[in-house]
Amino acid sequence: MSKIVRNDTKVLIVEDDKSLRELLQMELTRSGYKVTATASGEEGLDAYCEEIFNVVLQDIRMPGMDGVEALKLMRAESNIPEVIMFTGHGTIETAVECIKHGAYDYLTKPVKLDELELLIDKACEKNRLRLENINLKKEMKRFENHRIIGKSQAIQKVLDTVQRWGMTDEHVLITGESGTGKELIARAVHDASNRASKPFVTVNCGRFDANTAESELFGHMQGAYTGANKGRAGLFELADTGTLFMDEVSEMPLDVQVKLLRILETSTFRRMGGNHDIRVNVRFVFASNKILADCVNRGEFREDLYHRINLLPIPVPPLRQRTDDILPLAWFFIRQCNENDSRNWEITDEAMASLCAYQWPGNVRELRNTIRRACILANEPIITPDLFPFSPPKASYTPSTSISNAEVTTPFTPAPLWAVEREHIEKVLKLVDQNKSRAAKLLEIDRKTLYTKLERYGLES
Repeated sequence: MSKIVRNDTKVLIVEDDKSLRELLQMELTRSGYKVTATASGEEGLDAYCEEIFNVVLQDIRMPGMDGVEALKLMRAESNIPEVIMFTGHGTIETAVECIKHGAYDYLTKPVKLDELELLIDKACEKNRLRLENINLKKEMKRFENHRIIGKSQAIQKVLDTVQRWGMTDEHVLITGESGTGKELIARAVHDASNRASKPFVTVNCGRFDANTAESELFGHMQGAYTGANKGRAGLFELADTGTLFMDEVSEMPLDVQVKLLRILETSTFRRMGGNHDIRVNVRFVFASNKILADCVNRGEFREDLYHRINLLPIPVPPLRQRTDDILPLAWFFIRQCNENDSRNWEITDEAMASLCAYQWPGNVRELRNTIRRACILANEPIITPDLFPFSPPKASYTPSTSISNAEVTTPFTPAPLWAVEREHIEKVLKLVDQNKSRAAKLLEIDRKTLYTKLERYGLES
């Protein structure tokens, strides 16, 4: 079992016996836990719904709502906290029934403090693993690997900055073009910090709209809006004690920006429909493929929020400015695409020259997709220039000088349909300054379809 940090462990006590409740609160607080104490099942359930706890200590026999009923309602609300039940003599069967309803364990009264603390730590470890599993499921589809490949001076400078900023606890702003690897840089900042063993939670602000942003970030209470049949913890709570990576922060709605600024200033927020402030300990890493100062000038981003998050900037250079990294990255992606292929793959000199000469508007993501495509199209384990969508056109017929200019036409160079579509989408995005909603309207497709195409063509930020 990994070492438990008790001052990060939130414990809820639900006990109607005042003397025992106060004793437990005093002793557990002295041992380093963050303790909230309530005197009834109703009060305990309200606290459980308002804030996310790691461990709950709950008596079975209480006036009004007893511990069994409270446990059932708690588990209907959330299965994240671990619940330890207290039982008196002669109620062991009831305690076993509680286990069937989702309790972690039970203790008989009188409670031994050393035994209780050991059980809390074990329950907290299980709770930590549960939260890790939730976060890993969120990350699996977003990160194929966390390795940063590169030997250029430009990327080494970025990595030096990552190490320096990582050791602090201040918020970080990563800027760079779409596809430069800002998510990997954010993960590297987290891994370089003293929060490396804590949750790393990611969210793409570009996928938010005014109706979903608050619920996703802050969580909501049951009945907070139509369809909210069950309360849910938000991303801020899931990232407690760890790092929250907020990509495309420039796309965040202005009204949500106001609430984000409050969280940065006070470390507290309220769930939608809640009336209780929840305190979190989160280190924020932001990313944007837009120049936020320009967004401020256009009134799309709050100036006070910009100055608050721009304390420790990490600019990530585009791939065209670090050509020394192109071939190492290409070889890495080839090995990644053919990890189960026993053949020795090669790249011709012409293909390497073609890769290094290309400008890579989609940066590392476009390079990865280009190599994947080439590996699929290759009949033999060798990468040649004709497998690239940007390969130099083959020699075409040039009219003699005796033909008049009016008769000369530009030779037609056929291109794959996907390459034409990719170029068109890229031009539309540039026209609307990377505004995804406006781009989708001009292209007459919905935003979900646009995001699918952006990811497929290596244009997603």
